[in-house]
Amino acid sequence: MPDPNLPLNPSHPATSTDALESAVERAEADTDNAEDDFVDEVVEFDETEEEFEDGDLEEDDDEPGVETDFIPTHDAPRDESQMERVSKLIARAGIASRRAAEDLITTGEVSVNGHYVREPGVKADPRRDKIVVSGRPLILSEKTLTVVLVHKPKNVMTTRDKREDRPTVFDLLPHKFRTFHPVGRLDFDTSGVLLLTDDGELTHLLTHPSHGAEKEYEARVRGEVQPGELDRLRKGVRLEDGVTAPCFARVVGQSEKNALVLLRIREGRNRQVRRMLDAIGHPVSSLRRTKFAGVELEGLQSGAFRVLLPGEVKALRKKVETKVKAPRRSKSTPPLKAAPKPKVAPQPELKGKEAQRARDKAKHAAWKRGQSEIARRIEKEWQ
Repeated sequence: MPDPNLPLNPSHPATSTDALESAVERAEADTDNAEDDFVDEVVEFDETEEEFEDGDLEEDDDEPGVETDFIPTHDAPRDESQMERVSKLIARAGIASRRAAEDLITTGEVSVNGHYVREPGVKADPRRDKIVVSGRPLILSEKTLTVVLVHKPKNVMTTRDKREDRPTVFDLLPHKFRTFHPVGRLDFDTSGVLLLTDDGELTHLLTHPSHGAEKEYEARVRGEVQPGELDRLRKGVRLEDGVTAPCFARVVGQSEKNALVLLRIREGRNRQVRRMLDAIGHPVSSLRRTKFAGVELEGLQSGAFRVLLPGEVKALRKKVETKVKAPRRSKSTPPLKAAPKPKVAPQPELKGKEAQRARDKAKHAAWKRGQSEIARRIEKEWQ
């Protein structure tokens, strides 16, 4: 009789029908015993259903933040020296200027650690806190920030949005600079120095009045400017939005019909220079900004641009990092002495048209001699 433990193989000569049937019976018996053992080990659970109240279930909050001004702190104590204003961090990331960042905060576009904040002065630790701006996490990279100097031509807009098919300063720049934001603005009909950068913090320093970034303008105005009118500019002129701060003012060129006035101001009101000169009775016919916080054109052609060197950016930042005190208005300003009139050689006694032509010729010669070198250079550039 063959060994029942051997594998069943009908083709094997030692396997018979009786051996096959006995092997099948043993397999079925083993299966039944295994099922009995399993049933004995089954644990019977109580089929009583438990009712859950709505308050017992904790639902996930799918919203990105909760409306509150409270920022949860970590267990470890915070280092106050590492805390910075959220608006300053947003500006450093190049998303917006400090003022624009504060607007984002007050309108509920910024959350810290999942909680919306609406106070512009709220602080956070960029190393530990998660800051989200308009649904995107704030990332402070170590990339080098760039400042671009543009010689803005007349009839070009200082904006990224096109209006009435007018050209903008971004049409003058390569594509890689078109995400930069202008540092302040220049009017559509004003030319000269315009800075653009991806450094929001530097933009804040250059545009905030407390840092007093000085801007220099050359304005060609109508009429002959008198010393008393310059004194009004120096002490401050009353405009619709208040009295302007004291400034530097000087006439660098004068004729019978026009004058060239040099102004240095530290404010940034809308069309301020034009309104100041209108207030003293000399409308502006042409205006150009020649300097901004020490940065000047230095031969840069109209419509051209250049990237400031790292040393220039460092010097620019140093000029405006310290806040300046508002200039005091002097109670009594000494009267300005009129420039001495050039002597005119005596002319022979003439009559009629010849006398008038001689007087006009003498006046023109005297005015021409009184022109300074800077006035002649500027007049030549503007022709």
